[in-house]
Amino acid sequence: MQSSINRHGLPPDPDELIAEGEPPFADAARDNADESLTALRHEVRLLRARIGMLREDAEAALKAKATSIDANAHVQLGDYPWAKLALATGAAFVAARIIRSLPLGVVLAGLAGHISDARRR
Repeated sequence: MQSSINRHGLPPDPDELIAEGEPPFADAARDNADESLTALRHEVRLLRARIGMLREDAEAALKAKATSIDANAHVQLGDYPWAKLALATGAAFVAARIIRSLPLGVVLAGLAGHISDARRR
């Protein structure tokens, strides 16, 4: 087998390497590329597996959070929490519509009366 640099200080001729049974540079580069490709494919498989695990963990966390929120709503609002919440939202909407339809003078007079009562106490 010949060294990487011959006695003249020049790299060996690929034809000489083939004659000696050593693979030429192109084959060595191809082998290195194949090894790199295999390593990259292995890394991609590992990354896909990790992403799959993260996705499963995220789904489990979201389901647990949704269950927790639903349980808290039942504790705070009773048996039909979403219906009660919808009723409260609807009542606030109707009250806002009524207040908007009142003349501004009436609203200000009511606020002034309320403020003066609060100061007296």
